[in-house]
Amino acid sequence: MATLDERFRSGYPILSRLGRADADGVPVVNPMLSTIAPDLWRIIGEACFGVLWNRPGLNIEQRSMATISIIAVLRRDDNLKGHIESGLDLGLSPAQIVEIILQIFFYAGAPIGTTALDIANNVFQERAIVVQPYRVFDPTEDPEELYRRGLAKRQEVLGDVSIAGAAAGAGAGDTAGTAADPVDDDWERYLLEYLWGSVWPRPGLDTQSRMICTLAALTITGSEVALTNHIRGARRVGLTEEQINELFFHLTFYTGAPIARQSRGLARQVFNKQTKFQS
Repeated sequence: MATLDERFRSGYPILSRLGRADADGVPVVNPMLSTIAPDLWRIIGEACFGVLWNRPGLNIEQRSMATISIIAVLRRDDNLKGHIESGLDLGLSPAQIVEIILQIFFYAGAPIGTTALDIANNVFQERAIVVQPYRVFDPTEDPEELYRRGLAKRQEVLGDVSIAGAAAGAGAGDTAGTAADPVDDDWERYLLEYLWGSVWPRPGLDTQSRMICTLAALTITGSEVALTNHIRGARRVGLTEEQINELFFHLTFYTGAPIARQSRGLARQVFNKQTKFQS
């Protein structure tokens, strides 16, 4: 078993890739933490970057996407700036950073999404980066085509839950089990057109990456039903049990242990049911 100091030093390469180390590869000290809570600064370097970010199951790019997503949802704006910078240092393109935020837009809400985009834009400007965003939304498209694309994408990602939730307006994968109402029909179509038809099929991030961002957001914003449906969806789009478990493990440091472990508990229920069904 590695010593605590070995764990701490194993985080050096991670911090270097994230742009948080000096030219010699030594982590850049946080002045505030090192002054008033030096033990916490050490624990963060060890427990977060030496342990969590070093674990197998997710690659460093996936961990960066998940971290940007959860910090944006939590409105930790100062931390978000640093992780957007780290995402760029890691090799994510500015357009991909934008797509991460677009992906969580309907799960976290417009104020949080636009605030995150403003922070990202400030980082781009500070670095004199000219963003070349993906421009794929066609305002002349037939709304019926947009609706059909959204219906197909939701079916691809969530499976039959989309049909079960249609009458209740479960556009994001939540099922209410109540009688249909006109507003629910409108709500259903709205989410199919704009969340599933306009956001999920966008270029820049593959479906697995979009699911990682979505699961991270739903640990905070989603109901148990919505998170459970998306965990099932994560398996449908090819994420493994190990990757899903690792995602929630990774989020421990950012959401706190209770939320992360609750999400892991829902994942365990999904996996157990799938195993029982397959056997």
